[in-house]
Amino acid sequence: MSRYTIPDPEILQEEIEASHQRCRQLKVDPNQDLNLRQQKLKTKELQLRLERNHEFLDIATKHIEELYQCVAGAGFVVTLADQDGYILHMIGDQPLLERMAKGNCAPGYRWTEQDVGTSVISLCIARQIPVQIHDDEHYCLRGHGFTCSAAPVFDPEDHLLGVIAMSGPVQRVHPHTLGMVITVSRAIEKEMKVQRASTELKIRNHYMHTIINAIDSGVMTIDRTGRVREVNNYGRRIFSWVDPLEGTKLSDLLGNQVKIQQLMHTGQEIIDREMFIQGPREKYNILCTIKPILDPLEKMHGYIMIFHEIARIHKIVHAMAGTQAKFTFQDIIGTSPALTETKKLAKSAAERKSTVLLLGETGTGKELFAQAIHNASNQRDYPFLALNCGAIPKELLESELFGYAEGAFTGAKKGGRPGKFELVDQGTLFLDEIADMPSDMQVKLLRVLQTGEVCRIGEDFPIRVNVRIIAATNADLKQQVRQGNFREDLFYRLHVFPIYLPPLRERQEDIPLLADHILARSLKNSHSSLSFSPEATKRMLKYSWPGNVREMENVIERAVNIADGPAIGPEVLNVSASVTQSTTSFQGDGSYLEKLEKQAIMDVIQEMEGNLAQASKKLGIARSTLYKKIERYQLNLP
Repeated sequence: MSRYTIPDPEILQEEIEASHQRCRQLKVDPNQDLNLRQQKLKTKELQLRLERNHEFLDIATKHIEELYQCVAGAGFVVTLADQDGYILHMIGDQPLLERMAKGNCAPGYRWTEQDVGTSVISLCIARQIPVQIHDDEHYCLRGHGFTCSAAPVFDPEDHLLGVIAMSGPVQRVHPHTLGMVITVSRAIEKEMKVQRASTELKIRNHYMHTIINAIDSGVMTIDRTGRVREVNNYGRRIFSWVDPLEGTKLSDLLGNQVKIQQLMHTGQEIIDREMFIQGPREKYNILCTIKPILDPLEKMHGYIMIFHEIARIHKIVHAMAGTQAKFTFQDIIGTSPALTETKKLAKSAAERKSTVLLLGETGTGKELFAQAIHNASNQRDYPFLALNCGAIPKELLESELFGYAEGAFTGAKKGGRPGKFELVDQGTLFLDEIADMPSDMQVKLLRVLQTGEVCRIGEDFPIRVNVRIIAATNADLKQQVRQGNFREDLFYRLHVFPIYLPPLRERQEDIPLLADHILARSLKNSHSSLSFSPEATKRMLKYSWPGNVREMENVIERAVNIADGPAIGPEVLNVSASVTQSTTSFQGDGSYLEKLEKQAIMDVIQEMEGNLAQASKKLGIARSTLYKKIERYQLNLP
């Protein structure tokens, strides 16, 4: 039997007779007016039950009130009961309401077969079908004289929620009354299903909005007209100067970088394309992906755009790729007055944003100091990149520093490539061997220092960057300026905070401590236990160390590999005892430094019998740098 159709009279009569039989088994007295044992809820219990059924009540109450309006004044009452038979709500003509209340038919009373015998509420709950009962078909006397119709109400999961019943004098019996009640119950179920679906959709939308707003990427939807429909919090922050963002044309945000109408026509998508945003004061770049929004029939309704700030991507890449400075001032070994004063100056430089110029001989630890300054500065959480200006061919140096646009030159990477300045934005760029930078590049570097903007090769609009420069050189830049090899204006831009790094010969007392530190580091992954003999220490103190710390590292590493015993003697150090400690200091005119460097290179090349690979390793410099110095000093190779 369908819950939505009027039952066949014969079948309904069988159901009524079966209910009477159950009532007799329950020993319900058919002659009673009132059942003193009938269950009734206390006020607080009724309130709790009303709250538990609030969704059912909110929807059903509207419908039963509309149903009552159809029969108002005809002596009818419409009743709403829950799945347990407890009456929750009644509406009807006042005289009948009062009469029924005297028979315990009021909110809070339970109407099951056990309580009241056969009634439309009790039978409808027991069999979960529409029922209609007249006069003495009610099991108990209290129901005689009434005609009643009822229909069950189910929730979207097909669980019984309760019953809608309409009662009136038997003289008012009408065959369509039950149909009206069934229609109302069906309407309640449909509205509840729609409301549940709407609530579920709202919850899903809330979850979706929460997820999208938690994403550290901009998410934006664009409709078929090319206007912004929705955008998440990250996207609002990127376009913070546009308010409201919804309804804005995408072309107003990205210019002609994206032809959205053309995309709509072709259905194409854009994957990881770099684009530029014109803010109120500056331009900055984003990485953008745009994909079509399709319905199940593959019809296009718009696009979704996902975008990230390039600077943030660079920061993540640097963190994963290890482009962070790893050395601190604690890694700079030595307690000599000269080194202590230098570290004091460097720590002071770290507290400022000024450009730093590190001056010193090869191997004195210029990059070590640069990293330590970075890690002690406010830029410590941002990238640190080092670039050797003398090791990169002139043709590549510009693209390394400033990047290039797609198609800027033959072989240019699709989509272009950011330069070091963009990659290190908010961080520190260490420019080693700055004296070797070509003159045309000096002009471009000067412009970046002056404006804080870079232009990629092949593009004419600037990109704002905030980069701290630490430059380093072993040359006398003042002399380079006088000779016309280095721009004077750039020199003064770099020479804001000069720091002189003393060579080993000027901090003799640090040599034993530094040598022991290097030895311990060399033995870190070894089971060997080595130390320096007193003679070896004396030899190291007498040696001038033209290659400074870098040379000492190479000498000690070699000694560790060939040492045959618990102590490293002078015979395995491979340093010439005839090269004694010099008392001349680096004063900045460059003449002594160049003479010393020239002589040191000649000595090492002769010692290595002309093997430049071994000579560069012993000197602690790159082979390409050695070639340049040979050419600079016009040395004759053996």
